[in-house]
Amino acid sequence: MLFIRNFVFQSVGTQHVLHLAFPPEDLYKPVASDNFLFYEKGFTKEYALEPQYIDLYSIGFFVEKNNLPSTYKFKGKVKAEFFYKNKLLFRKEIISINSAGYADKESKYFKDVDLLSFDIPFQGKYKDDISIRLTVLEPDESLKEYGDAIKLFIRVSPIP
Repeated sequence: MLFIRNFVFQSVGTQHVLHLAFPPEDLYKPVASDNFLFYEKGFTKEYALEPQYIDLYSIGFFVEKNNLPSTYKFKGKVKAEFFYKNKLLFRKEIISINSAGYADKESKYFKDVDLLSFDIPFQGKYKDDISIRLTVLEPDESLKEYGDAIKLFIRVSPIP
């Protein structure tokens, strides 16, 4: 029985399903949360991650007043670089929305927008000393009107 239990908890996909079915109280608490200027070319920030759970994570953002129209399409390009200590592990360009949740029953506004998903442990082996550097390569000018109300998050993904 111990073998089966350890095997289940080593699989990120299985762990994610278990977390969705029986979520710990703090499951969706972001491991990083910050203002991020998606509308400023060259804007760069690095985030050290201290994940509490082995799971599927997402990088995304929300607008504090929940007034991002559901017709919104991401028009920028952001480079995401994943590091273990100071060693670059992986690079990915974000060019579109991965998923989004609605803030209202009429589906007029997005509550939040997920841009990129990844597993922790990253690449099946990196859980500690992980950091992510995000750099705006092409700004999304349509987000400029929201200014400081845009909040970036890195958290366990609520998507199955």
